[in-house]
Amino acid sequence: MTLEAGNAFVEGKGLKTFIGSAVVCILTLSLAVPPQSVFARTAASVPGLEGIAGITRDEFGIAHLHARNKLKLFFLQGFVHAKDRLFQMDVLRRQASGTLAELVGPSALESDVLLRTIGVRRAAERSLNALLPVTRAALWAYAIGVNAYVRHFPLPAEYQSLELTGFKPWTPLDSVTVAKLLSFELSLDFSDIDGSIALEAYTQAGQVLSFDGGALFFEDLFRSAPFDPASTVPDASGPTAGVRAAQALTRIRDVAVPPAEVHPSAQALGRRCLERFKRVPFFKHLLYRDLQRGSNEWVVSGAHTESGYPLIANDPHLSLSNPSILYPILLRAPGIDVGGSGFAGVPFVALGHNRWIAWGSTVNPLDVTDVYLEQVVSDPNAPSGFSTVYMDRFEPVWAIPETFYVNQPGNGIQDDVIQVASEAGVPAATLIVPRRNSGPIIELDTATGTALSVQYTGFSATRELDAYFLLNVARGLKDFKRALEFFDFGSLNWAYADTQGNIAYFTSGEMPLREDLQAGRVDGLPPYFIRSGTGGNEWLLAQQRSPTRAVPYQILPPEEMPNIINPPAG
Repeated sequence: MTLEAGNAFVEGKGLKTFIGSAVVCILTLSLAVPPQSVFARTAASVPGLEGIAGITRDEFGIAHLHARNKLKLFFLQGFVHAKDRLFQMDVLRRQASGTLAELVGPSALESDVLLRTIGVRRAAERSLNALLPVTRAALWAYAIGVNAYVRHFPLPAEYQSLELTGFKPWTPLDSVTVAKLLSFELSLDFSDIDGSIALEAYTQAGQVLSFDGGALFFEDLFRSAPFDPASTVPDASGPTAGVRAAQALTRIRDVAVPPAEVHPSAQALGRRCLERFKRVPFFKHLLYRDLQRGSNEWVVSGAHTESGYPLIANDPHLSLSNPSILYPILLRAPGIDVGGSGFAGVPFVALGHNRWIAWGSTVNPLDVTDVYLEQVVSDPNAPSGFSTVYMDRFEPVWAIPETFYVNQPGNGIQDDVIQVASEAGVPAATLIVPRRNSGPIIELDTATGTALSVQYTGFSATRELDAYFLLNVARGLKDFKRALEFFDFGSLNWAYADTQGNIAYFTSGEMPLREDLQAGRVDGLPPYFIRSGTGGNEWLLAQQRSPTRAVPYQILPPEEMPNIINPPAG
């Protein structure tokens, strides 16, 4: 293999790993300490942990943490994250919670309004109580470690520049909120709105210029076609699998989409929504996922390597930030011995390896978000004063009171954080539609009695942090598959290899089933447009739920998700 400058090729016990110069995702499978000459060892003393935990940093500054038990280890991880990334962690939890303006000032207020409306922290609150006891204990230990650092050391310089003298103590909910934000960023999708506006534009242009604008949209520019035969599972299944798939697909005609028009209210509400979303960076890229570069990963079995052991590589292509959202680290305590990259603000390792397995992931763009056009009526019996209309019945809309605060840096007054009066653009409450998996109304027009609501799997009590913990302590393929059962949203493709020579590919995430598509038809517009909320386009409710399932809807069975273990082609 030819390596570019700045990259490294390292070999551990039973597995070789390629480490990119930009993002270190996976280290050597063996966590045995390399020769002393490799490391510039500098021990850091941690108040209260002398003799029972320690930090060693290698020549690259990567922290190697070791402790006498897991709780002390995660305490130490919180401490080290705070030492290196405290301000970044504060920004992430506040961005997700819709309280960033309390830190950086008025420029973040519009972002706060939208993030508070979407409800990342509300979803985190549901998730915290659903986590395994061992995961919740780790979150508590991590939070205590963060706060221990803040008690013993000065705040980073950014706080002085913002004229703030205090740090709100870190909590387990903050870590769940940061993890939720990352998964929201990977899977929340508002392209339904943009696509609806584009379809209406083509339709209107066709009416003016005397051509079929809907046909141009569906049959040419945004045509639905069969799957490309060049895909992971067929290509891995044998030397001629791709050819057989291509021959089969030549017999499949293009998918026909019944003609339908965007409701005028949906178009107007959608345009208003887009204008707000485009002004906030977090939401702007959610509108144009198809234009983003994808991430990548690959696994090769030992049948194709000189050592006879698997080889794995992964580049997850997360959003570029400085500092990076990824934090490379090694964690060691009885029962856990893992290294790789985690996230600032969250315990565990998200991408990496332990003594038995290695894994990586890329984004799997399942459609787990639907935007609905709701009919809204005044209803004095509803808590919010409004109800939506579904199948000619009123369903009350909930209201969550909101209060916003803004820091005033630059005026020479310390801790000058003031409350913002409710007015246009700063709502007094967030409106929730229970039917939409407790999703919010993101745009409301009381004059026309219409609104846009969002239904999204991530609003449920999901357990991706359980998955991270179980991945860290997994000892083989069975444990790995069990861990993925808890990865409910933030859909991913997973690459896997282990010291027994197994390689595998899995997809994770709960894919909701729509009632019309499951019945073999499309009621109105497909789910990649704004859909009618008055009936016919619902997610099917689950009749039974497994203990690891998060969403209360029928989902694509895990065994029907793309996966392959030890493919013949290697």
